[in-house]
Amino acid sequence: MGDLNSRRGRIQGMDNKAGNTIVKAEVPMAEMLTYGADLTSMTQGRGSFAMEMRHYDVVPQQLQEKIIEKAKAERGEVKEDEE
Repeated sequence: MGDLNSRRGRIQGMDNKAGNTIVKAEVPMAEMLTYGADLTSMTQGRGSFAMEMRHYDVVPQQLQEKIIEKAKAERGEVKEDEE
């Protein structure tokens, strides 16, 4: 659960089924791209996960700026303060 929190996740609940703990959370897709490998490492290969698209949400302002700057850099555009 701590790892999901560090990925800007919001824990929705936990269940126990057949000796397994099921954690339900909402986490931004961008934060889940490396989760499979990280979960395998954290659980010595015993953990698994499934995800589905639920909804779009607002991106925090500081991340918006990073995303825009990265996109501009990929297109070869100059930063506004460098002009």
